[in-house]
Amino acid sequence: MTSRILHYLSQHALATAAFVCSILALAGSSYAAFTISGSQIQNHTINPSKFNTKYINGSVRAWAIVAPNGKVIRGAGGPKVGLQAGDPGGYVIRWRVSVGRCATQATIDPAISPPTAPSSGAVSTAPPLTAGFATAATTRRHNQSAVQTFAAPNQPMPLGFDVAVTC
Repeated sequence: MTSRILHYLSQHALATAAFVCSILALAGSSYAAFTISGSQIQNHTINPSKFNTKYINGSVRAWAIVAPNGKVIRGAGGPKVGLQAGDPGGYVIRWRVSVGRCATQATIDPAISPPTAPSSGAVSTAPPLTAGFATAATTRRHNQSAVQTFAAPNQPMPLGFDVAVTC
């Protein structure tokens, strides 16, 4: 009987090794689950300032979804949006978090922007399209970002946009 078991194990060495490794992994994770208490792991204990920049390229520090009229629909990082006087499609976003050495990215949000181009095709039943683009920059001194939105032919136009600040 013992020789049959040894013969089987020698014929299925890879399966045996995989079985032993899976048992060890299960035992290790079970040990960790029972020995680490809930007070040792809490929400928000790891934040972007604790990431080692050698291993992490960036994290989103702040973000916002902004309507064409400058109203913040949703966001994080305490965004307050102001319209630039005399500049259609110009917005200034002040953040409550530090964004001094961060990059700001913005993109047009077609779900909240007015249509800027008719749909293609002579007999199309598709709704008009929101075509355009946004430019964004971070102002280091005042924890703010500047966003400019444009309609398709490079015309400044107030459009809804999504913005993120990555550090």
